[in-house]
Amino acid sequence: MKPVFVGNFDYETRQSELERLFSKYGRIDRVDMKSGFAFVYYDDERDAEDAIRALDNRPFGYGKRRLSVEWAKAERGRPREGLRSSANQRPTKTLFVINFDPIRTRVRDIERHFEPYGKVLHVRIRRNFAFVQFEIQEDATKALECTHMSKILDRVVSVEYALRDDSERGDRSLESPRRGGLW
Repeated sequence: MKPVFVGNFDYETRQSELERLFSKYGRIDRVDMKSGFAFVYYDDERDAEDAIRALDNRPFGYGKRRLSVEWAKAERGRPREGLRSSANQRPTKTLFVINFDPIRTRVRDIERHFEPYGKVLHVRIRRNFAFVQFEIQEDATKALECTHMSKILDRVVSVEYALRDDSERGDRSLESPRRGGLW
């Protein structure tokens, strides 16, 4: 099932608030929260269509911001179904992590989360996403398999391979698979 993109809500919006709003239109498989946007996965595509029709441009939250609700576009860099369908599947030593709490999460929290899977060389946090570089690619793969959709400080995180390893093109070469550009 392809996801419904939801944008323009307050950064303080909780996942449970979106689940409550969107579950009025059908059974939800899951909600992937990001900072200021989310992806809602319905069990039935017809329910997703109903939600899009009813909720697009609707005021929501304390600030009464108008929601942007539409089918997620493949060119956004989002996988259509699960982790393995992402266009970015070349294994690297560096992982891209998103959806942790950008206010409370520290480098050490991310290191602790990933260290059980191998030697972490470096963690770099940028706004609401991070890069975790492992010493060897096999450890990064093991970490990705074990930590994708796991929790860091009560937030479910999404973990993918970064487009490039830190060592490929110098210190500033990492790219976010979601943003498609340099950070």
